[in-house]
Amino acid sequence: MALQNIKTHFESTNINDFKKMLDNICVVSEKIQASSFHVKRSETGFNYYKSGSKNEMTKVDRTLVKYYENAIKYFKSIPNEQMESMPIDWKFGFDYMTENKTVDIEYEFLPKNNLILTHIQVLNPTNPTQIKKVIRDPKILNKWADILEVNRPPIIFDGVLSGSQKEDLLNLLQLSVNEFKQQFEQFSFTRKIFNIFNNGLSAPTLNYNLDKDIDGLIVNFYEGKTPKSFKLERFDRKQKQERQASDMYQLSILDLVEFMTNYDLKKHQIVSENADERYLEIMSHFFNEYVDTNATKYIGTNFNSADFANNKLFELNPTFISNEKTISLIQNEVLAELFKITLGSFRKKRTKETNIINADLMSQINELVDAIESKVMLKTNEEDIMNFKTYLNSQDLKHQTSPILEALKVDYPEHGKKLVNMFVGRFQPFTLGHAKVVETIHKQNGYPVVILLVKAKNKKKEDAFKRPYDEETQVEMINRLKSKYPIEEVFVIPTGGIDTMFNAMRPKYEPVLWGTGSDRMKTYGFQVDKPEYREDLGVRTDFGLYEIPRTGKNISATQVRNAMLDGDEKLFKKLTPKPVHDMYNELKSKLEDSMGVLAESIETEFLTFDTFIKNI
Repeated sequence: MALQNIKTHFESTNINDFKKMLDNICVVSEKIQASSFHVKRSETGFNYYKSGSKNEMTKVDRTLVKYYENAIKYFKSIPNEQMESMPIDWKFGFDYMTENKTVDIEYEFLPKNNLILTHIQVLNPTNPTQIKKVIRDPKILNKWADILEVNRPPIIFDGVLSGSQKEDLLNLLQLSVNEFKQQFEQFSFTRKIFNIFNNGLSAPTLNYNLDKDIDGLIVNFYEGKTPKSFKLERFDRKQKQERQASDMYQLSILDLVEFMTNYDLKKHQIVSENADERYLEIMSHFFNEYVDTNATKYIGTNFNSADFANNKLFELNPTFISNEKTISLIQNEVLAELFKITLGSFRKKRTKETNIINADLMSQINELVDAIESKVMLKTNEEDIMNFKTYLNSQDLKHQTSPILEALKVDYPEHGKKLVNMFVGRFQPFTLGHAKVVETIHKQNGYPVVILLVKAKNKKKEDAFKRPYDEETQVEMINRLKSKYPIEEVFVIPTGGIDTMFNAMRPKYEPVLWGTGSDRMKTYGFQVDKPEYREDLGVRTDFGLYEIPRTGKNISATQVRNAMLDGDEKLFKKLTPKPVHDMYNELKSKLEDSMGVLAESIETEFLTFDTFIKNI
């Protein structure tokens, strides 16, 4: 999420409130125009992450762009002693640069080994996607930057602003754009803002002096452990216009989808063992045939790539491509760009529409992704445990699509006896937010609500935190709510397929409204609005989705689980319905048992230098 400009905040905030914020601890760092890159030590080497993604960078990611290869090469070269000193549950975050000149800033030199250490995420050992702490203490970061031989974090101030610093900052923020232009036409803005926060510094991180423009500063004010963060940059800086995709790019995706829809994936014998390599192998075969048929369409084509993409480091990386014909084809610049589009279009399901991909096209793409995944997973290593979805996909399904897209299994074609509304979820646990959804959809027509509890049979690592509660515990929890909320009954179902839900409710109940949040409208809408599904199920004409808008005040089950891990019973009770309050100890105990750890805080917080030394 983009940071708000501190000048914008100043102009929209009561002056007394703004001055009160200035009294808090302030940490100011230089904003470097660079890419985000993360590294985590594994048992066998390193895992790499682009742009702060929670998911490890795959061979497909590295094929799409070679940009990160220099950073990966560097970490592969560091001595074992340095590598082994890195805690295995720490994820090191860096600013990563390969060239002095970026989109609109030109630096005078690059950071040491192209990397600047910015923070360290301390991960939950039992759930590596969960962040327990974020280390930003300059002493700790400087120590690790020196160990890893990269630039130290560009922190220029850490403490409480003096009276003169506050006055200088306020005077600056009060300038109009015209006044700003007049004042800084001859005088360096970089020098001005550095003098406000640290007049002892003679140069920014990547320039020799303070006379050249930098990207700006990031200013954090800490009220407790959570900062209010702002950017401070030139007031007359022009905002970048969002780049629109070219018509040819859009037409290419449509054409690729159409070709893939009629393509026989079964005809290729895939020999690779690794899932990434199998995907690359499949898509190489597909691409070769597509080009054989459609190459003439792309003569003289310009995909209107962004300026930065013309950098050689953003070219395809052929290292992991084994198909010789594909390697030969992508020597052509246009076909190389087309192969990028091909790889990127079918590697994962989409959940959001874009200005290029509407709901219909998204559903088509997602069907194809399922079919490709089926082919990828047909030959799985014996030691791998296939989850339920993968197992289904690996079977010889009709048209090799996801089960949800097959003909529905309708056990009860007749309408149920009692009209109800329905609410589907995992409820791990049931929150006050869930309760408000129940009340909201009940108010629409006065019908009670049937809870459909999705309880998948498979277990994954992340389920230890995300889905710790067994069916018995959840059903008990929901049954307790019947005395206070218009809940009619709870059914446990294995999947969120619309036929599964109807078969659970009929012949006893007939749903009228399906209550869901804004984030699920398109996903569920595909099932609800598909004419074949409505016909097969024989739904009422008024059956449909009821959208419950998401706001920043929404309560999540994750918040509730975190409260229990923190031992915060007061917060637990604030976030959950009253009938489940006396289940606190039981729910807390089962969560801890599921994770196999004692309850501990997972809030983002500072780790002091003293604590760090003790734990090193």
